Amino acid sequence: MEETLRRWLPLFAIQVYTLALHVWIARRVNRRWVTLCLIAASAWMIVMPPFTMKVDGARVSSPVISWLMASTLFWVLVVTSVVLALLLSRAGRPFEPGRRRFLAQAIPVAGFAPVAMAAAGAVAARRIDVIQRDLFLPGLPKDLHGLRIAQLTDVHFGAFFGPADLERAVAMANEWRPHVTVLTGDLITRFGDDLDGCLRILSRLKAEAGVLGCHGNHERYARCEALATREAARFGMRLLRRANETLRFGQAKLNLVGFDYQSLGTKYLPGAESLIVPDALNVLLQHNPDVLPRAAEAGFALTLAGHTHGGQINLEVAGTAFNMAAIYTPYTRGLYHHKGSALYVSSGLGTVAVPVRLGAPPEVSLLRLCAA
Repeated sequence: MEETLRRWLPLFAIQVYTLALHVWIARRVNRRWVTLCLIAASAWMIVMPPFTMKVDGARVSSPVISWLMASTLFWVLVVTSVVLALLLSRAGRPFEPGRRRFLAQAIPVAGFAPVAMAAAGAVAARRIDVIQRDLFLPGLPKDLHGLRIAQLTDVHFGAFFGPADLERAVAMANEWRPHVTVLTGDLITRFGDDLDGCLRILSRLKAEAGVLGCHGNHERYARCEALATREAARFGMRLLRRANETLRFGQAKLNLVGFDYQSLGTKYLPGAESLIVPDALNVLLQHNPDVLPRAAEAGFALTLAGHTHGGQINLEVAGTAFNMAAIYTPYTRGLYHHKGSALYVSSGLGTVAVPVRLGAPPEVSLLRLCAA
């Protein structure tokens, strides 16, 4: 109970502040005030993401800052929508005093939207789905048919995805009795987060052939790729860094290859061909799903990735889908194919920037290989 209050009380306090701010603006609103407030809110969103506070000599993120960012994001969206709707409805008409009255009434009402949306998104961010998918692969060896793989990704272990949440995800994965469990990056978010605590809970994962994985972009940002690799090995998990491990199931081989996060727009997977095992099913573990065309070219039958959080905010507005991850990759969530190679993109578990998920619930991915 104490942990729940510590985690979620900032939501209600900051949302009350946000609503009060709406009312204050509404009483003073005119074109200048709206413009200045939108500029200030936009600047806040740009400035705050890298903000950190110092605790016990380490730089860690502040949960309160995350909630302020969530509130501000929704506030910007709502107020911008109100202003644009008003301007479009009044386009080409002379100024009318009623316009100011409309804003004075609309903005306080719109103030409830951030409260509702942030609260709903925060609740959704903790409701973990179990996603089971059959992956049909051409030429799959008979002894790999039915092979079960559990995938966990984008944990972002911290204030908004803590020990109880991760323990629940681990139990979900273990219940499926996987042959192999894979981790595809972003165990933590930034330098100072509890990497050891995260790995201790992940060490409870059970799989017949073990737990393997790769690093994400946030291990790079936190400068802990080498440390995470060493500590994971201490707990019996192997994080592959431009390396492979070949597992045998009956007469068939499963070759798992891992690469550190491949930065967007760079030359992906250099030297990947040297890690391919010709008589095995070659599976790539890579945080960035954008590598699919290159993975197909290198000879991987399957790629398992994360990174996108399923968009994290994935909505349909007026018949048009809005997915934040689609800004930088066409591979945002679920199963994709390219030239005979398959890709599964998991929505992952945690959140980044704002502790909210809308239309993209966290997931534990349970994948079964099937002969096509």
